[in-house]
Amino acid sequence: METWMIRAGRGGVYAKSWVDTGIVGIGWDFDGADIASMSHDQLRQAYAGAHPDYSAGKVGQAASQTAKFAHDIAKGSTVVTYDPEERLYHIGKVTGACMPTDEIDGVTYRRAVEWKRTAPRDLLATSSRNSLGSLTTIFGISPEVASDLNHAAGSPKNAPASDEAVSDSDDDEARFATYDDGIERIKDRASSLGWDEMEQLVAGLLRSMGYHADVTPKGPDGGRDVVASPDPLGLESPRIIAEVKHRKGPMGAPQVRAFICGLRAGDRGLYVSTGGFTKEARYEADRVNVPVRLLDLDGLVKLYVDSYDNADAETRSLLPLTRIWWPA
Repeated sequence: METWMIRAGRGGVYAKSWVDTGIVGIGWDFDGADIASMSHDQLRQAYAGAHPDYSAGKVGQAASQTAKFAHDIAKGSTVVTYDPEERLYHIGKVTGACMPTDEIDGVTYRRAVEWKRTAPRDLLATSSRNSLGSLTTIFGISPEVASDLNHAAGSPKNAPASDEAVSDSDDDEARFATYDDGIERIKDRASSLGWDEMEQLVAGLLRSMGYHADVTPKGPDGGRDVVASPDPLGLESPRIIAEVKHRKGPMGAPQVRAFICGLRAGDRGLYVSTGGFTKEARYEADRVNVPVRLLDLDGLVKLYVDSYDNADAETRSLLPLTRIWWPA
């Protein structure tokens, strides 16, 4: 059986929902038609009829990708989707045929999946990470990359996939896929920073956002790794107190609760955890009256990308980026 990658929307926004509900999906709109019974040419005609203003290239791309989803992916095939927030590839088996559904979370057609395992991106070879950054929504995963995913997921290596050259992407999809892949590569680089460099990166990010920010001296800091203020003396409000945890595992509610308890009147809390946060930790932050923001690696990198033009040379040297131009 083959192994397929299916992107869970732009930026993987639907990954958690798909895993929770046991599905994979696509968002191409065929007016609710039974696409499972259509040939490739019929799919092209149906999509062109539903979207008469679309270019021939856009119609062809949608028909080709939909044909993969409805026909080429067989029951029993292995499917993979990626959650960028958790930096996990979810691996499962397709158990159902292609079915239309009410458009919920961007899904117009779905297939039932039994999700079984997860593979951390950090455990994959660089070549596998690059391969999984293809520009299309649905593509076949090579035997080598499938084997690497299985190894990272703790399973015996095997090669259940077919290698497929994929080129059916339109400009919009390619642009967003390139952005998403770029974010993941930046996160890979950020993960390799030392804990002290990560504190400097957070301080530099706050400076790029207009604050005066410094890393606190080493020693017992009570969760105050970085202190930022609108003025250089640190007297004006709002003053931001940041704790930075650069490790693999997620932070739980007790750690977040302890950080919140250490904030003083008028402080704003920023808790950065490159390993993410548990659901209980996020609930802990949401229910308090003190303004607190939890920032995982995904959120940190996206803020850094948005603020990079304003970052100072010291900060840029920690995590240098290159701008890629794209035709409008």
